[in-house]
Amino acid sequence: MACQQIQILDLIEKQVLEEIVRDFTKATRVASVLVDLSGQPITREHNFSRLCKDYCRSTPEGRAKCYASDKFGGEEARKIGKPFIYKCMNAGLMDSATPIIVEGYHVATLVMGQVLTKPLSVEEAIDAARRIGVEDVAGYLRALHEVPVMSYQRLQSAVNLMCTIAKTISSLAIQKYLSQKAYQKNLHNIINSVSEAIISTDIDGIVTLINKATVKMFGREPSSIVGQPLFNLFAKPEAFKEYLVGKNNQEIIDTLPVFEVLKPDGQIFYAHASFQEIFLTKREAMGYVTVLRDVTQEKKVEKMKEDLIGMLTHDMGNPILSIQRVLELMLDGHLGSLNDRGGDLVSLALNSTHKLSGMVSNFLDIFLDECTGVNLCQVPGDMDSTLAESIRYVGFSADDKKISITFQPGRAGVRMLADWSRFQRTCVNLLENAIRFSPHQGEIFVEAEQICDPKYGDCILVTISDQGQGIDKEKQSLIFQKFYTTSVQRGNERRGVGLGLTFSKMVVEAHGGEIWVESPYVDDSGAEVTGGRFRFRIPVTSGQEHSVPRGTDHE
Repeated sequence: MACQQIQILDLIEKQVLEEIVRDFTKATRVASVLVDLSGQPITREHNFSRLCKDYCRSTPEGRAKCYASDKFGGEEARKIGKPFIYKCMNAGLMDSATPIIVEGYHVATLVMGQVLTKPLSVEEAIDAARRIGVEDVAGYLRALHEVPVMSYQRLQSAVNLMCTIAKTISSLAIQKYLSQKAYQKNLHNIINSVSEAIISTDIDGIVTLINKATVKMFGREPSSIVGQPLFNLFAKPEAFKEYLVGKNNQEIIDTLPVFEVLKPDGQIFYAHASFQEIFLTKREAMGYVTVLRDVTQEKKVEKMKEDLIGMLTHDMGNPILSIQRVLELMLDGHLGSLNDRGGDLVSLALNSTHKLSGMVSNFLDIFLDECTGVNLCQVPGDMDSTLAESIRYVGFSADDKKISITFQPGRAGVRMLADWSRFQRTCVNLLENAIRFSPHQGEIFVEAEQICDPKYGDCILVTISDQGQGIDKEKQSLIFQKFYTTSVQRGNERRGVGLGLTFSKMVVEAHGGEIWVESPYVDDSGAEVTGGRFRFRIPVTSGQEHSVPRGTDHE
């Protein structure tokens, strides 16, 4: 910590210093003040004589001489390492300066005096008054006669007391200084131990401080970074400036932006950037701090993952379709007749390929949604038909656990435009989820109706309820996340929901709707049921198709 960086008010509260100087003045009746190294007052000027207040410091020249005198006294006292008694450079009164020393640094000066040990001549006084531009010389002389006269021995006693007080102030300041120094050392070690680059700048964006990670990340010497504009570190400075403008305008940024950063050899790496203002006061910003995290490797891995996902989802589709076609030919008897056991096994295999095909389609749709958004293929249809087809699709799985599925169509037959292929996969996902976690010989209730919602207007509300183990409250906000699985593995508790619910949420929201889960839930009779009830609603007004004949079906 450099000398000019140590401020007495950073170490001791001003109120404490005021009380110390005030009490000294009360005890000695000698004028006193605490000044900085330039002679400017830090505390109030206690018990100053009328001569000094009303005359010596009444003109610009006079004030400058007083401050220069106090500065001189402090410098001389610092040189000899003890109080220094001298004549003030303004009126010729006797003053004394005692330095406040903190760890070898001179941080302030206690000045006392404004006394005479022997009278001044009238000629000296008049000359002093004229040098500082005092017009009321007669008043100056009258004020001079009011200045207390004391023996040199008494002045020395007051100086000795001030020396003791200065040592006390220094001791208090040293304790705070050492505490701050230890804190700064620990903070310095912490900042240099992190792997992210931390860059501090002033209000104009000039780099003032960096940590070791910055030097390593940029491959530059500290001297080539500190003192230079922060923008020069980026391959596209304008992009970073736009980000800062958005931050200063308090725009909401959901994810950390990625910027291209330059190395001395011209190589570019990618970094997440977070940026925050540093405030000196509540309103006055003193600079900024930027944190950069190298995500070059992550971007490479992400690119590899995207390429792999694209390859798998596209290349797996054809083999699955081929297997499905062969199994369908076997069931239709084109490859010879099957006995009952053989038919059941082929049906099971075909059902498994449908599930696998659905998983691949879900995976691809989610991947495309994250990259480019959902591209809906909207055709005429209705929710009643979609649910009936979905129930037929999961019939084999339900029969295997002897689970009954109750559904009464007729309340959601409104014709509308939607991506019914994806809605069927959504309903299949929810039904398979309900079957998976329902008890043996359980019951699943499916409902669909047209309602008027205050938020969405005319809607189709779909409800799929089971009587399984239910979903813990704290997990209900997580189950729609991609690849979410629970750690609990007992009984029929829900776990490993994978991509099905993520896909379902994506489809519903792409149609402007909302999906949620209730567990436990209250049934129509008012009884609380342990289980899960998945519900989604979609608006129908914007996608309604009145010109489509009722007999038209959807794929």
